[in-house]
Amino acid sequence: MSNGYPPQQPGQYGAYPPQQGYPPQQPGQYGAYPPQQPGQYGAYPPQQGVGYPPQPSAFGPPPPSAFGPPPPLPQHASPISPNKSIPLPPGARFTSSPISTFQIKILSARNLIAADVGGTSDPYVKIKTPATNGKDYKTRHISKSLNPIWNETFNIDLGNCVNDLVIIEVYDHDKVGSDDLIGFVALDPSTFPRGIEVVTTEQLSFVPHGEINIAITAINFGRELVPPTYKYDYERWRASIPSISKKGNEKLKNKHKKNEHKSKKNKPLGIYHNKYPPQGYSIINGYVKKNPSTAQQVGKDAKKLIKKLF
Repeated sequence: MSNGYPPQQPGQYGAYPPQQGYPPQQPGQYGAYPPQQPGQYGAYPPQQGVGYPPQPSAFGPPPPSAFGPPPPLPQHASPISPNKSIPLPPGARFTSSPISTFQIKILSARNLIAADVGGTSDPYVKIKTPATNGKDYKTRHISKSLNPIWNETFNIDLGNCVNDLVIIEVYDHDKVGSDDLIGFVALDPSTFPRGIEVVTTEQLSFVPHGEINIAITAINFGRELVPPTYKYDYERWRASIPSISKKGNEKLKNKHKKNEHKSKKNKPLGIYHNKYPPQGYSIINGYVKKNPSTAQQVGKDAKKLIKKLF
């Protein structure tokens, strides 16, 4: 017996007994065994690591146990109405302090009316509360601008954070004579969230157009335990409150006189019913009205007297 037994046909099967690689593979026919479909399952058997377990892009959404459900969309705490105060959210409460302090940042204004002959104004801002007692909280004036930027901050105390109103006034600075009021806005501190800064764009009343941007933080009072959406509900509510023009104030005054003869069951029209405004302002039908100055009142009285005489 010779070393080549049993005889092998070179190139037919290779060495005998058959080695790894048997049965013979036809290159390009099946490839590796077991056959794989490229791009269908990847390596076989599936390996722990990259690509295993199946990824969302190939096999649908991830299992809930691993990733959890998607976060819910933000929901507003309550319906918003421009003629009603924003309600206290369920589970929240209002807390006050003997001296209630809030911080206000006067940021900027836009589209102010032109009070000067040259078509511009020299605007500055005053902040008033019933407890300021004539103390001035005011910004510097910006020369010749209808879109001023101040970025000034004030800490102000309130005597009654539940009922007091805060009034923000915008004036045109005049070198000669008295400064002209070119808009104001009223704020109700009892709606502020405690310790949360709210940034709002307020429509100015008393004038045809104009708005002011402010940021407010109630430091040691306000609504507590509010939901995360309250900040945005408050900002959205403030943006929905319409301004009252100078003529609108006169219409409210006349309507107030007519309503005096009607039933007391009628609800006020505005959101500031039973609130206390600073000196120089009054509340009519739930809205804030700017009282005429002494000079304006004298002028009105003189006109009435002339009409009676002639």
